[in-house]
Order: sequence, then C-alpha cells, then structure tokens
Amino acid sequence: MSKKISFQGVEGAYSHLAVQEFFSDAEAVPCKTFEIAISMAESGDVDYAMIPIENSAAGRVADIHRLLPKSDLHINFEHFQRVEHKLLIHPDTKLEKIKSIISHEQALAQCSEKIQKLDFDILIGADTAGSAKNIMENKVLDTAAIASSLAADIYNLKTIDESFANSKNNITRFYIMSKEQNLEFDPKKEYISSFLFAVNNTPGSLFKVMGGFATNNVNMIKLESYNYGADFVITQFYCEIEGHPDQDNTKLALKDMNHYCSKVRKLGVFEKSSYRTRQ
Repeated sequence: MSKKISFQGVEGAYSHLAVQEFFSDAEAVPCKTFEIAISMAESGDVDYAMIPIENSAAGRVADIHRLLPKSDLHINFEHFQRVEHKLLIHPDTKLEKIKSIISHEQALAQCSEKIQKLDFDILIGADTAGSAKNIMENKVLDTAAIASSLAADIYNLKTIDESFANSKNNITRFYIMSKEQNLEFDPKKEYISSFLFAVNNTPGSLFKVMGGFATNNVNMIKLESYNYGADFVITQFYCEIEGHPDQDNTKLALKDMNHYCSKVRKLGVFEKSSYRTRQ
C-alpha cells in the first residue's frame, strides 16, 4: 500500500512537487493550512507531513516555527526542493493579451525583474498553484500565473517562460515529519539532530550552552530565536547540530545543554540529505 503524505496547498504546489520527488509512489494529500497538514499526520490519517521550513531566497517559514512547539510530530527526513518558477497562461490566449500577473507574494518578489520588464499589473494570490488553478477554472484570458511545471500539467496551462525567476538558485528545504521517532543509528552515516530549548533566565546561560557544544567538538549549523508568551521575556531557540545523540561527544554536549536550560525538546534526528554533499 502506498504511503499518504499531507502538504499545505492545492495540487500542483511546490510542496506537492516535493512529495512526488521524495516519495515516488506516494499519495499526496492537499490541505488548506499547515495546521491541517500537521494534524493529519498526528492523527494517523497520513503517514507523513511534508512541511517547508526555509527558503534560500525568502528565509525561514515563520508559521512553522510557531507550529512546531505545539506539534507532536518528529522530523524523520529532510528534503531540498528546487523551485523553478514558470510563467503560465490559459491555452486559449496569447502573451499580447496579458495585462496582469498573479501568484503568491514571495513568487512575485522572486520574479520581480521580468515582471518589471513586461510591465504587468500585479495581483497577489493565496498561493502559486491556486493562482494557476483559478486561471483555468474561470477561463481568465488577460492574466498570467507564476507556478510550477506540475501546476501547468495538472491545470493544462501553456508555459510561455520556462525560467521566469530572478535567480536559478532557489531552494526550499522541507521536513518530512511523522508520529514515530527515527531511532536508526548507523555509525557510517552522517546525522543532524534538532532541538527546541529555552535557557535558564540567568546571565550567560546561552553562552554556556554554546560552550558545551564547542568543548565537545559538536558543530552547530543552525540557531534561531523567537519570543513566546505575552510578556516577551522568555526566548525559545531552535537549533540543529551535526551528530547523533548516541555518539559520545553529542551525549556530553546534550548533558551540558540540559544543565543550563529550563526546557529542552528533541524535534528529530535524521540523516543528512545527499543534497548537502553535492554543494
């Protein structure tokens, strides 16, 4: 039986494309919101949730950092998806008739150079694939959409520019999350461990946490902070380190971490994506 993977968006979204590339024979389940995509994995209605965490051009996906602390899911894999924006129009129209362009605001920003040259009016859509879907379903002949090749195929739109973005180096990183923890440990493989933590409210606590990683030769590859609570006093940190908790140096670093933190939560341990080794 093929696995079911939830994602936020409609069919043809870049998250849908990521599902197809990572799980070649899975059933992709579109969801209106990230909350629904996550809750479906929490309830067991799907096997995994495909969740975007950051983009090379737009930065981190803020909603996810708000949702992760509330979720019961664990990160099992990471996936890097190349985002290739296409300019799409209804098959019954021509470029000369196009007056407007519609897409998600981030996609519009990432294609700003060509949009300016074409001098189109800009319309902001809820998402890329939804914008493409609207053009076909409502037979919109004076508006183009920025979306994926998958959206073009699904909604039978005509591609008039295969590479519409300002930069070809546009990558979105995804987490593949499920209810189950990934307990595999192979000493021959390279892993990333991810955590949420809040330090004790004393001077130097964060410095001491960082010192524990340095002393034990553990490389931290990501550290992001955000406040939570109405008083804006408590700061929560999201971090990723190279290594597996079963490795001796990582064990020692995590022991030091727990000593100086009021809260530590492991989000997941997963093998490094092969994309990292190609860079």
